[in-house]
Amino acid sequence: MYHHLQTRIFLHQQNDLLRAENRARIHAMTSPSICRSCEEPIISTEERELWLENARLRSEIDTLTCFIWRLNSFRNLYPAFATSLTEVGYGVAVMTSLSLKEVVFLARQRTPMWTSNGRLNLDEYYSKLFPWYARNAPGFVHEVSRASAFVPCDASSLVANLMNHVSWQKIFPSIIADVSVESQQRGLQKINVNFMPQISPLIQTRNVKLLRRSRHIEDDTWAIAEISMYFSSYAQHLRPEYMRFPSGYLIQHIANGISKVTILDHWVYKEEEGMNTFNSNSEFGAQRWLTALQKHYYNTCPVSIPSIVFDQICRKNLLNLSSFMVNVFCSGVCGITGQRWNRLNTVGVSANNIRMFTQESRGMSGIPCVLVSATGLARMHTKPEVMFGLINGAEKQEIWSYLESAKDMKELIRIGRHPNSWNEVSVFSIEWKGSKEWYLIQETYYDESGAMIIHTCVEAPYFAAAINGGDLSGVELLPSGFTIIPCESQECFVTASCYVKADQTMVTSPNELGSYMENMVTNILGNVQNALPVHR
Repeated sequence: MYHHLQTRIFLHQQNDLLRAENRARIHAMTSPSICRSCEEPIISTEERELWLENARLRSEIDTLTCFIWRLNSFRNLYPAFATSLTEVGYGVAVMTSLSLKEVVFLARQRTPMWTSNGRLNLDEYYSKLFPWYARNAPGFVHEVSRASAFVPCDASSLVANLMNHVSWQKIFPSIIADVSVESQQRGLQKINVNFMPQISPLIQTRNVKLLRRSRHIEDDTWAIAEISMYFSSYAQHLRPEYMRFPSGYLIQHIANGISKVTILDHWVYKEEEGMNTFNSNSEFGAQRWLTALQKHYYNTCPVSIPSIVFDQICRKNLLNLSSFMVNVFCSGVCGITGQRWNRLNTVGVSANNIRMFTQESRGMSGIPCVLVSATGLARMHTKPEVMFGLINGAEKQEIWSYLESAKDMKELIRIGRHPNSWNEVSVFSIEWKGSKEWYLIQETYYDESGAMIIHTCVEAPYFAAAINGGDLSGVELLPSGFTIIPCESQECFVTASCYVKADQTMVTSPNELGSYMENMVTNILGNVQNALPVHR
């Protein structure tokens, strides 16, 4: 009997201990510990992930609810139109209509939608416009900007060129790496696009599927809108890394072949996707598009090359050749896989973050070869405009070792491509000892988001053929150049990039090839560093 009594007492004690432990656990869950540094409750990683996922799901429910409501409203307003489309086509029509309205609305709005420093007020945005995604969902970043300027082109022609995917890429060779069309009909396009937010191998390119649509909204005004085809994230593996929110152009005819263009650039992505050595200067995204658009349509009368008949058609062909060079340069620096660039992996760590890509090709004689693009990065303690003027004004032989043996380098032609004088296309004549005559083509870019100086050398016969309408794909281009990206008020990042043509045997020894390219890029950056006034 005594034994049973002792057992009951022991079990009661154990039960009380378990109850106390249970109460302590409940208290810990309902009243989490306080962080001593920030005085906020400590949340476990699992709790935080669950909280984030719930917020995203709530955002998706909001989006789907609003979209279904819009679909039903659209059906009631346009019953004949709705019955003529499939469910998918009907949804696409509603989505592009909403996108066009949003582009026009944001292009025309002022405060409070846009703050005084040009930033979009997200609270106003989500309260007034369709909640596409990420409404109150933490962990997502909005990159939004807009810019307006006059462009020397008739509005209707400009709309036609921007809606032509081939012309669109030619107009923006430093932003659009490649584009392919899935389908198009009645002003609606489904396309795959690879965007380059900055010309650097350290910033990820953005590959997206877009819906694009144009509409003549008023007598003298057109709108073009583009939007990502995917917005829901029902499965993690289906969620796109970058989402293109409604972006595009508002184009107004002014007079005498002049148009006023407002560009809206809007990206949304998870915060960790945008983390890099330096930011992508997204606040200047629209300005970068606008500068490129003005460059394409603005050009001053050039000085003629004495040995070549240089008329209006030749000038247009020269600008096309220069744009082609820029796109080749940019796609190689960024390693665009759609253009068959592959990362060259080497052993060891580079001091200047040097990245290399290779591309199988054929030389002018048809012999297989490999193109190698190498890019290095250095932080320079000087303002971007000072660095640009220094590099652009320096003797090219002082920076580029392969030009050291060149003699009698003379500038023969210069075409201004923007009201800003630092956006130009130039042609120089070059003579190497015991060699045929060559031409060096250079294009310079400069705006608030950064700058580029790109050049390539072309043999005189091939240059003459190209500017007289020859096939550009038959011209061998090995461009080199610099990009300058603002960093802090008195600093900038400078990337030096160069192309070389290698044979197959060199590629089989990647470390040897990597060492050769690394030394080349390091020397180029060293030459620039030594040219700074503080080093003189």
